[in-house]
Amino acid sequence: MWAVAIYYAVLLGTVAVAMRRGGPLERWAAYTALIASVCSTLVSPVPEWTNIELNIFVIDLIVLGSFWYIAFKTDRFWPYWITGWQLIAIFGHLQKLMFSEILARPYSLLSIYISYPILFVIMYAAGSAKRNGDMRATA
Repeated sequence: MWAVAIYYAVLLGTVAVAMRRGGPLERWAAYTALIASVCSTLVSPVPEWTNIELNIFVIDLIVLGSFWYIAFKTDRFWPYWITGWQLIAIFGHLQKLMFSEILARPYSLLSIYISYPILFVIMYAAGSAKRNGDMRATA
């Protein structure tokens, strides 16, 4: 349970930095992560990870679409990083769908911990948005 608390602390920190320092696209990415995390927790409070977690997979697909849209709206590079890491999460779900013998623990670890680099990149992008004077793209 402490892992969930740590994750939500990092997530809320990311949202706070995005709200305070980020531009519209950094805030959008942070809100996407927040909404997706809350939805994942609500639809699958205790996932088993023995089969594909279909609800989480669908949420991850929606997040991928949101991150992809952000990448199309700016010429900055950070959206491609978060989109790429989200795509890795999607591939984790697809592998579990194709190969049921994948153990629950590696599947869950990939699905859960891929969020941290995404959050850190959003936090970095939000923190550097005003320093760089990058307000070119708007949502």
